[in-house]
Amino acid sequence: MTTPKPPAETGSTREAAPEGTATRRTIGLAVIGGACVFAATAAVPALVFVAAPLAKKGGESRWVRTVRLEQLAEGEPKRVAVIDDRTDAWTRERGVDLGSVWLVRQGANVLALSAVCPHLGCSVNTAPVIKDGFACPCHTSAFDLEGRRTSGPSPRNMDTLATRIDDGVVVVDFQRFRIGVPEKVRL
Repeated sequence: MTTPKPPAETGSTREAAPEGTATRRTIGLAVIGGACVFAATAAVPALVFVAAPLAKKGGESRWVRTVRLEQLAEGEPKRVAVIDDRTDAWTRERGVDLGSVWLVRQGANVLALSAVCPHLGCSVNTAPVIKDGFACPCHTSAFDLEGRRTSGPSPRNMDTLATRIDDGVVVVDFQRFRIGVPEKVRL
């Protein structure tokens, strides 16, 4: 007759891993840690890429070269196209027509006026009916040669822009302004 075997002892039946051997848990933690490091190295450049346009300051000046000073006749308004590069988030377009300005030579200085009517954004033109002035054809706003409102619904004068002369070329600080409001607010 055979004798029955005594019941197995309760407790751990797992043998301890020999020293220097990795357990399944250690390998799992190493894989998870490696995945986290990999995700962080990929996420940081991605976050910098996405946040880059947000870091740019809005309303920055845009100094644009226009025409040579000698091309402007004294006291005579001349409409000049503003052509420069345009950057929108990550896209840069070269040689884009951004708008136009009116330039009026006043001796060695130049007065620059935005060609956008402050009333509703129509294009302001010279007014043959008004001697030495500008008019908006949309709603009959009129302005003198200095850009001051003389009549019509425009809530303010024409928007002036800063200018400087660099090597004989008129350089304009081209900006856009909110329309339909009495104060000059940069966009």
